[in-house]
Amino acid sequence: MPARDESATSDSSLHARQGAAHWLATLSDERCTEEERRQFFDWLRGSTRHVDEFLRLSTLARRAGNRRLWPEAGPDDSVESLVAAARASANVARLDPRPDEADRGERLRGDARTRRWAIAASCACLLVLGALVLWTLRPGELFATEYSTRIGEQRSITLEDGSIVELNSRSRLRTRYTRDLRAVELLDGEAIFRVARDAARPFRVRTGVTDIVAIGTAFNVNANDTRTIVTVLEGRVRVDERLDAARSVAPERDALREVELAVGEQLIVARAQPMVRLSLNDTEKVTSWTERRLIFEDTPIAAAAAEFARYSPREIRVEDAELGARRITGVFDATDPASLVEFLGSDHTVEVEASAAGWTLRRRRTGP
Repeated sequence: MPARDESATSDSSLHARQGAAHWLATLSDERCTEEERRQFFDWLRGSTRHVDEFLRLSTLARRAGNRRLWPEAGPDDSVESLVAAARASANVARLDPRPDEADRGERLRGDARTRRWAIAASCACLLVLGALVLWTLRPGELFATEYSTRIGEQRSITLEDGSIVELNSRSRLRTRYTRDLRAVELLDGEAIFRVARDAARPFRVRTGVTDIVAIGTAFNVNANDTRTIVTVLEGRVRVDERLDAARSVAPERDALREVELAVGEQLIVARAQPMVRLSLNDTEKVTSWTERRLIFEDTPIAAAAAEFARYSPREIRVEDAELGARRITGVFDATDPASLVEFLGSDHTVEVEASAAGWTLRRRRTGP
């Protein structure tokens, strides 16, 4: 009889327990959506081990807290019905077949493995139960949702309240919704937020140096650890400059300064620098990235090269600060960094060196 891969079995059990803990917490949230319930059902159908672990953990949680998973529901959509259907249609056979009773040595080894598994499972249950207690005390904070885009990728994301986020390339954000707050953390990159109106729940976007608060509006945010640029496209927003840029979607930190912006206004907030407030004639330049166009107006070459890095793995390196500080004006295809290099190379004072990784720009040497 071939030997079983005990490490693979152990990994499978661990993943099943982790999945069961995740879905128990998700389904216990009164804001659990129909889409999440469908995803839960798909997860159950994936393996009979998923079914067993979920039933075991939910029973433990019910005994510990005397809680129901969902509100009163009909028999067709109850947990029991879903579990029964999943068990019937699971496409993975039950693991850990009973050892051959005729082989005493194998049976003893199997008993020892069972005891070890039981001890490990008990420890895991205690850890999971502790996590559930923490989750109950601070709902949702352990299960924030994160979205990201790769180089050249853009995404349109509809959040659970109907708000829409247009996420630019090489960007990352995290969301957490509670009864009183809609919280988004733009960890890096750029996004347009079109906020669904909900006067009872402010929509807060946190970046490295700001908190942005809106109710029903649209605005563009371009952020990294040290600088945030906020441009209002519709409605009004309030921007709070924060002393501490610790990354957290929780709103406890006190603001240093509040600025309210109207349509067409832009605010630039950077560490250790005064805020800059601008009034734009139009916002086409700011939102041109949604059409994969880059509009530069009196923009430093180094900043233009950095902007192209969002859309292409081929890097434009500017070797000296003087060249990087030179300013350019023009409209470029965001997916064609070679167009910027060609434009800059037409200047006889700029030397261009091409390689497989990209281009290096330097001032052309003059004289001997």
